[in-house]
Amino acid sequence: MHDDIYMLWMSSLTPFISSRKLNLLLEIYGTAREVFMARDIERAGNLTPQAMGFISKRRQLQYIEDLLDTLEVKQMAYFSRNNERFPELLKAIPDPPLGIFCMGSLPSDNTHKVAIIGSRKCSEYGLMAARLLAKPLAQAGVIVVSGMARGVDSMAHRGALSGGGKTIAVLGCGADVCYPSENRELRDEIIKNGCVISEYPPETKPHPAFFPARNRIISGLSEGVVVAEAGKKSGTLITVDQAMEQGREVLAVPGNISSKLSEGTNRLIREGAHPVSDFEDILYALKISIPPVHEKEPVKKSLLATEEKQVYDILDFVPKSFDELAETVDLEPGRLHFICTALEIKGLIRKIPGSRFVRNP
Repeated sequence: MHDDIYMLWMSSLTPFISSRKLNLLLEIYGTAREVFMARDIERAGNLTPQAMGFISKRRQLQYIEDLLDTLEVKQMAYFSRNNERFPELLKAIPDPPLGIFCMGSLPSDNTHKVAIIGSRKCSEYGLMAARLLAKPLAQAGVIVVSGMARGVDSMAHRGALSGGGKTIAVLGCGADVCYPSENRELRDEIIKNGCVISEYPPETKPHPAFFPARNRIISGLSEGVVVAEAGKKSGTLITVDQAMEQGREVLAVPGNISSKLSEGTNRLIREGAHPVSDFEDILYALKISIPPVHEKEPVKKSLLATEEKQVYDILDFVPKSFDELAETVDLEPGRLHFICTALEIKGLIRKIPGSRFVRNP
């Protein structure tokens, strides 16, 4: 039986035994098959009785066969670190995963990959930044990597998909487990246009301890990590630390100096991260050469009525309340409501909670 089968077995232990300890066992015994066969594994790996209990229940060929059947039913692939399809960049990081479980199509190594990450609790500015960067990157053929979490991560994936490109979601649970649950439709789209991957076996439920480990894979897959928005104590900064340990370039979107949600990104720039105001800044910093991108056709203002132009011209990507608009344009409230609705129908602006409006990217 090929050693990949035994690597699959070792990967299935990841929810119970850290990848660091599993990597140590692999180093001690040389191959995954030898780990499977070893009888002194408890002493050699300094494993707890609980960890040994997990291993004992699963150290049988029938367990591996059942796992293979599960992968087939779920249409999930497994690539061990020995497999030629396993990403080279990821293989080179400290404490690499033994393998990855994948739903969808894993992109080849000759495609550029950039991570776009940020806080779950983010502002409209952070969401807009993620989308405005991810969409043209995807149009340029760059694969956007993120964690499918609420907030910036989800918007980065959506931006890539709206640009007709591919994206990779790295999960802190099994690749077949949709987390957060409201992202099921997004997850299905990612699988059709890229892939969802995890180092955890199928049916593994999310756990807080899994997400920091997940983050090292997000940065490990990527040539650089772009932080769209992060507060001073955002968990996103854990990924930044891991990216730096892995030798990846760190980039950050400058934020409003009065916004606590931008304290983390502004500090990163102060400490040497590349500031990003456009997707081309990312390409320049990472030395990525691409063919010219076909830009989206600009809004033809000549096709807008005079009053529509007035409202559209004063909106940007920073939300403005209806009252702010009413103070700026000389329109009756009822007429202003009508104009805003007309611009929404045309897809030029978007209404967000609190009766606020922003331009659509």
